[in-house]
Amino acid sequence: MAVGTKVVTHRLPGAEVALVRFVAGVLAVAFAVGIGRAHVRPRRWRWLITRGLFGGSAVVAYFASIKLAPVGVATLLNQTQPVFTMLFSWALLTERPRRVALGALVLTVCGVALIVGVRQLTFHAWRGEVLGVASAIASGIAVTAIRASRRTGSDGTPPETAWSVFFSFSLLGALVSVPLTFFPQGSWLSPTVAEWGLLAVVAAASVAAQLIMTEAIGHLTAVQSGIISQLTVPMTVALGILLLGEDLTPSFLAGAALILSGVAFTIVATTPVSRGAARSALTRARSKDTL
Repeated sequence: MAVGTKVVTHRLPGAEVALVRFVAGVLAVAFAVGIGRAHVRPRRWRWLITRGLFGGSAVVAYFASIKLAPVGVATLLNQTQPVFTMLFSWALLTERPRRVALGALVLTVCGVALIVGVRQLTFHAWRGEVLGVASAIASGIAVTAIRASRRTGSDGTPPETAWSVFFSFSLLGALVSVPLTFFPQGSWLSPTVAEWGLLAVVAAASVAAQLIMTEAIGHLTAVQSGIISQLTVPMTVALGILLLGEDLTPSFLAGAALILSGVAFTIVATTPVSRGAARSALTRARSKDTL
């Protein structure tokens, strides 16, 4: 998806590409519901609206970042979202991380600073990187909302289905993209036949990835999903080098090492099983064996 977006945004605005992506998501949900393969029964409206608005904003910022910065840099900055998910889960879901989380945050910030660089003290010089970080922050809130909506509520409310969460993301994301694509902030550029083909690839890849991710989050721990999501970075960097001719700079490699280390520490810090709980579970298991 990222590489396809990089190619198609050579001419088209990132918000326009995001709008096509979201409309494809809405159509995919409508088709799945029509053939009886999906059920959209929203219950937890607050979390669904949060997921849709912030998730949509994250995609628009990410696609704009891809247009302005190397695809590997934009993806790496976007993938700092586990750090922000940790912070927002602490604030919104009262999931208190361990102290190692502070070190993770410091490492990540240092890595971002290395990649962004000083260059010029103007927003225009590094707005692509700034948008990449903004997409990670918005994504952190959106992923927190996914985790909350995919759980059983404290009042016994059933968890949302993956399709309900994806539909809110696609519909509200489209609403976020419309004013940036048309009036008052943008102007629609008619894609060529080749660009429509690239848009179809981006849309299909993103719809499939979002549905799989939303379903997986309902079954995986935060640790597992966080580790798996980090595969996005090396894959995108490799594709950027092979297909787009992008370079690996020393500052990027050093920054990437710090960021991935920070994200790894974040994943450890947000593990739902504490050491004390693990010891208790082990003690119970040994007691059963003894009995």
